[in-house]
Amino acid sequence: MQRMPPLFSRGGRVDNSGTIFDIIIPMLVFISGSINSGKTTTSKLLAERLGAVLVNVDDLNDTIPNFNLATDLDKSMDLAIQTINSNTEQGKDVVANYVVRRRDFDRFEREIKTQPQIVITLAPRLEVAQSKRGERELSQWEVSRIKHHYDTGIASPRFGYIIDNSDLSLDETVDSIIQIIPKSNLK
Repeated sequence: MQRMPPLFSRGGRVDNSGTIFDIIIPMLVFISGSINSGKTTTSKLLAERLGAVLVNVDDLNDTIPNFNLATDLDKSMDLAIQTINSNTEQGKDVVANYVVRRRDFDRFEREIKTQPQIVITLAPRLEVAQSKRGERELSQWEVSRIKHHYDTGIASPRFGYIIDNSDLSLDETVDSIIQIIPKSNLK
């Protein structure tokens, strides 16, 4: 039996007419949470540690002409799903971040073509999320939006995993996420 070079860097084996191939389906780790929960900072370090592509949905929103939070969230998710699928089809793992609502999660399951899809919500205590964390100054709108997110379940969804990162350092938060990822998906 001839051993072929890996198609991707990790994964199981498939016997294809006597030839063994290493295969992998790239993963998606989606970091959700309210404003000021640490999504962007955590996603950047996680993507770096995993060697994954970072998809910051806020940056994608900047490409939507006259983006309006109240009316354009579906356009935002369309673009996020398209970008994630494009990267995973190229064999790349993806770490993405944005506020994930239940309907977004349901769309991911239907429309994103890779598994696993791991959704992790960062949920520091409300008073921590509403406080100054690092260099970021919150506007009054952001403080009230954080409260809205907590009141409507964004910080406590009934899907994925929830990490209270109130008392965790950035490295501890990323380590907690890496512990959730199936070992077979780690390089």
